[in-house]
Amino acid sequence: MPNIAFPRFLTVIFAAGLSFVTPSLKAQNKYDVLARVLQPYGALFYSKATTKAMQADLVLRDGPPAAMELLDQPLRVFLQIPDKLRIETLDPQHRLVFCRDGQKVWVYPQGILAGLVASGGQPGGGRKIPDFRLPLKDQQIIWIPALFEILRFGSASDSGTPTWTIDFRLSPGVAQSMKCGDWTVSATVTQSDFRLRRLRIASSRWTGTFDIIACRFEKVFPPQTWEPEPGLVNEATTVPPELYDSALASIAAIALP
Repeated sequence: MPNIAFPRFLTVIFAAGLSFVTPSLKAQNKYDVLARVLQPYGALFYSKATTKAMQADLVLRDGPPAAMELLDQPLRVFLQIPDKLRIETLDPQHRLVFCRDGQKVWVYPQGILAGLVASGGQPGGGRKIPDFRLPLKDQQIIWIPALFEILRFGSASDSGTPTWTIDFRLSPGVAQSMKCGDWTVSATVTQSDFRLRRLRIASSRWTGTFDIIACRFEKVFPPQTWEPEPGLVNEATTVPPELYDSALASIAAIALP
């Protein structure tokens, strides 16, 4: 691992590895805490894990100008490895849905696709949407916390609940090798269960803050999760695979920071 101090690396690997096999382990230091926070998310990508799906309910508290009308509105995200994703607003007066089920993609309402084509995105042919994956092997997934540099760590209280605040980013060597832009994450974590309560992501391109109201992990979600409900089906529109990235970016710009 480039630019990671060897003692810190060993500490993180040991802590993260134990958190995979001993969920009751209590965190002892800031990298141990980070390992425990990231563990359930990284485990989604572990080939032998039985948990492959996640649902998160979020509330956008701060975001770019395009998202101002959605401030303080609930959002829901479903993710199922390796190839299913659904992002939706829950406000019935301002409903937006983006859904991927393998190579099938649809959006609601119809205007989203029309806007993509009008802005220059044209359907082509032959593109396959890649699966969601990490560039790591199974035995390397426990290394995930060691990819990050913790900038600030401390105890705090959020509405009377003991929390930790953690500011972190990719270590410079890893960011350079991955050709990532400069960004920083600020997380508020509940001390009792290592649950994310608030997340702020800041970069040169955008900055956003959202509360994580609930997050649960499942083996799989029912098949109907990836289909439009009866009230949406008439205006749900199929998106060609070659417009997948543009459609996802469009929804994210509106619905997520």
